[in-house]
Amino acid sequence: MITTGYLPYLFSENLCNAKLVYAFHETGIQVDVISRVDEGPVYESEWQTPWKELRNGAYEIHYPLGSCIRRAVDVAYSGWVMDNHYEAGVRWARRAYEQALKLMKIHHYDALLTRSPTDISHVVGMKLKEKTGIKWLANWNDPADPIWPEPYKHTYSTGGQRKKEKQTAQLLKMADVNTFPSETLRDHFIEHFPFLKDKLTEVIPHIGLSDSIFKHKPIQKARILRMCHSGNLSAERNPELTFKAMRALIDEGQDKFRLDIMGYANDYTQELIEKYGLQHHVKMIGSYTYIEAINKMLDYDVLVLIEAQLRRGIFFASKFTDYAQTGRPIFAISPIEGFAATMLSDYGGGISADNTSEKDIMNGLKLLLSAWETGNLAQYVSDGLYKMFSPQFVIEKYTQMI
Repeated sequence: MITTGYLPYLFSENLCNAKLVYAFHETGIQVDVISRVDEGPVYESEWQTPWKELRNGAYEIHYPLGSCIRRAVDVAYSGWVMDNHYEAGVRWARRAYEQALKLMKIHHYDALLTRSPTDISHVVGMKLKEKTGIKWLANWNDPADPIWPEPYKHTYSTGGQRKKEKQTAQLLKMADVNTFPSETLRDHFIEHFPFLKDKLTEVIPHIGLSDSIFKHKPIQKARILRMCHSGNLSAERNPELTFKAMRALIDEGQDKFRLDIMGYANDYTQELIEKYGLQHHVKMIGSYTYIEAINKMLDYDVLVLIEAQLRRGIFFASKFTDYAQTGRPIFAISPIEGFAATMLSDYGGGISADNTSEKDIMNGLKLLLSAWETGNLAQYVSDGLYKMFSPQFVIEKYTQMI
């Protein structure tokens, strides 16, 4: 596996990769992972239980920053080795490629997996495919750099955009299989790269945490409805309509609820809490390591997903898998057409509300409050939902494909 995001640095995409390798490991399948230091915000940056047993197969690429001249020479040489790819990360890509060749002389690998969070991993995959002919599976957990939808955007010049589109098309064409976590994301890629209709693609969802690590526990009813949103909120994942709906509900006298937001505190969200006078109903509770966080989710009655306002909800938020694994009802405040709304409609496990409608969000909250008061929240729980993300299901899809 080639990826820029992996252990011991635990953040969303890194966790997806860690859980997948752990599940392969439990099945008796050897996976060696070439990665790099994650210098962004992470919940964990040291090897901790249960991930320690994967350390032997982890190859983290290190190299000095160097002076301006040394960096320029290194970029020029690395870009030349990587077939004239000079984008950010090419120094790491060249070293990852060289490390992979060393490992391939020692082991017989059945397949090469390249994964998010950045597209540069796929450049390494393409070079290895050309050099060795190994079977290559390119996984795209998010849109490629040039096809992010509004309100998310990578801004390039006209020439830069064409160059990025050409490079992405080359990567998609060279891979033996392109995999996506959802049908909606695959459709988004096909919309921009129609040739994918004639290539082998697979939908493989984000994987759940191994049952040997995760332990269920029943809900203990409290005096109020306890809700939790796991993960950071932002200008894209704007919670303002949700907060307005909560304020309206309180003004109607229905105030027996609390929403905890687990993640990094930011001024934007805190200002909205104060704007709508929700200091007693919405709390920023800070960040937790992944294992701590998923165990803490079990202390809540409902788990909330707030998504960006998109024309179509193409994203499969990795927290959706965690939510489903807890067996708690999910309240998805999401695009009415998209992944989360479709999954809950098809498999149960919660309710969705149009994230462009304050009224719809308010009605969803009323449904949950009513079910909580009558002791009927279990009607929004579904065993079928998590089966689609279980380690057994996902690993079986990979082994059959390979």
